[in-house]
Amino acid sequence: MSQGASPWLVLCLGFLAAGANILGGRIALSRPRVAQRHLILGLAFSGGFLLAVAFLLILPECMRATDAAPALIAGGYFLVYLAEHIYAGHAHHAPTEPHGAHPLVGAHAVDDEAPIAPAAGSAAAAGLLLHSFFDGAAIAAALATGSVVGWLTFLAVVFHKIPEGFSLASIALASGRKPRTAALLAGALGASSFAGTVTLILVSRAFLGLEGVFLGIACGMFIHIAATDLLPTTSHVKGLAVLGATAAGVAAVVLAGGLLRLAGF
Repeated sequence: MSQGASPWLVLCLGFLAAGANILGGRIALSRPRVAQRHLILGLAFSGGFLLAVAFLLILPECMRATDAAPALIAGGYFLVYLAEHIYAGHAHHAPTEPHGAHPLVGAHAVDDEAPIAPAAGSAAAAGLLLHSFFDGAAIAAALATGSVVGWLTFLAVVFHKIPEGFSLASIALASGRKPRTAALLAGALGASSFAGTVTLILVSRAFLGLEGVFLGIACGMFIHIAATDLLPTTSHVKGLAVLGATAAGVAAVVLAGGLLRLAGF
């Protein structure tokens, strides 16, 4: 790494973030009904947190790091869009949820009335694996450019990796795959994330200055996930709970950022 946190700390955080995918998969296999009751509030908090990190922290850092930031951010946004578009093109019988969960970030009912086509499950897995790789790379890139940005990027990744793992495992089950396969897919998400962390560390040692490239791509992906997936998934739920959870996610970024700076990070 060119500056910032040590490679060993980055590896440890990358490993913990990968574990969040596995945890989400385990929840889908063991306690799906309990998780669904709390999913909307979790998605609202994650959406607010992720969007605040993207706009308030990663975007300014990326703009300082490279002149190509606008193009990279747009590229990251459309990378997720493309992955989801491919998914939608294969999802001939996507399941429906009472809360309207998004196919790549929400939860899915596992029943016989609305199965997911196997091709749709494979497309979702491919899209999520690609995104997960950039999640891991984003952690390493953010920690290299600044500790406050790095730590909050790490938390943003962890917060949306749990529903991500939950989603992919649920999709696998709904497309007819066995629980063991669903667990392995959640593990593959974590492995892809950790691979992204390791790749960025190795690349940044050989080619200085590429942290801004990965940050820009990750920023665009974060904006898409938060503004196009997570928050719209919760927007139809009435009441103040979801609004409060979203606001809490934004406030948590501002508060945590201030505390980290006071602590000397």
